Amino acid sequence: MTLPQKIAAANEEALSRLTAARPVWVDVCPAIDVLPGMTRATILHAGPPIAWQDMCGPQKMGVVQAVLHEGLASTEDEAQQLIMQGQITVAPCHDYGAVGGMAGITSASSPMAVVHDPVRNSYGYSQLFQGPASGLLNRDEYNREARKRWRWLETVLGPVLGVAIRSMAPIPVKPMIARALEMGDECHNRNSAGSTVILNALALALYDTCTDRAMLQEVLEYLKVNEQFSLCLSMAAGKAMADSIKNIPYSTVVSAMCRNGVNFGIKVSGLGEQWFTAPANRIEGLYFSSEWSDADAVPDIGDSSIMETIGVGGFAQAAAPVLQQFVNGSFARAASTVQNMQLITVGQMMEFKIPTMDFIGAPVGIDIRKVVQHDITPVIDTAIAHRKGGVIGAGQTQAPAGCFTAALRAFGQAYQAG
Repeated sequence: MTLPQKIAAANEEALSRLTAARPVWVDVCPAIDVLPGMTRATILHAGPPIAWQDMCGPQKMGVVQAVLHEGLASTEDEAQQLIMQGQITVAPCHDYGAVGGMAGITSASSPMAVVHDPVRNSYGYSQLFQGPASGLLNRDEYNREARKRWRWLETVLGPVLGVAIRSMAPIPVKPMIARALEMGDECHNRNSAGSTVILNALALALYDTCTDRAMLQEVLEYLKVNEQFSLCLSMAAGKAMADSIKNIPYSTVVSAMCRNGVNFGIKVSGLGEQWFTAPANRIEGLYFSSEWSDADAVPDIGDSSIMETIGVGGFAQAAAPVLQQFVNGSFARAASTVQNMQLITVGQMMEFKIPTMDFIGAPVGIDIRKVVQHDITPVIDTAIAHRKGGVIGAGQTQAPAGCFTAALRAFGQAYQAG
């Protein structure tokens, strides 16, 4: 076989694995109990690897607060010393089989949604979201509120959900995503339909397994108002699906895509665990208050671009025309975005249909060759983070071209013999 034939066969295998995946939600457990290699002195973050001192503000602050939260230090100065001395392991969520929204801060006690794909026996894990923000507070207030929410996730939401999920048959995630697309989500920025589907699936099990009615009411209230909750499950499923295509020789399909507020990073199936990075772009979007502007925002951040890696989010943007209000766009612009994403992918995920475009399957399987050939980079639907912490807006951005050109050069060097 020629090199192009080998690449085509490898990419067809990657597409087959993505479409054949059947991820199911099976548990909620503390990170220390489920993440391979996780320790009490490990703090995970979103995006590709980055030294703590080089992190953007909210991520750097989050690592320090996680060290304090886990009882590894008693003051911020002490926490910073432990980090700088290397006594705290700071690493990407992706390197531990997990994904984290926004800053992605995950520590040993963080409750994780556990999703398993029995087809390839792959797992994906995602932190549970804190819930809707109550507004941007000053630094100390923000940190106190964040740690209060972390504690509630660990002591109430995580355990209650875990008991309920274990009492049920595993919940298939792909059909949930498919139904949400039919109901007006694109399953990255807009998740209200998916979260309603999940709440309906959980309600009876929660009622049957949670005998503390006050605690049950807290959990139901959280699920009612947190319209982004289903994204936790979608991200974990996306990680399980994307990990199933890792290490396919000759494949040019992207197996991971993420951001840390400083750099954007990708991995490519045929190049294993090597990261390729470029500076993260700013986000085009709408701020939730007139008091905020681009000067308050950090560049693109979070592991939630795993959704675009499996063909939804920006790749299914036309399924959620309402999101165009964040970018002063139109349905025609959203449809054009989907068409552009078709040009840089290897196929369609027919389970993920886009109703507003005659039910075509969402484009899936980002091919680094096509990205470079067409000079079109993936569109990412995302939220906007404040440089001091908190979500202040939403919109879209594009992946930087540099990481794809670097990956293609490395691919050529690795496989130049054919």
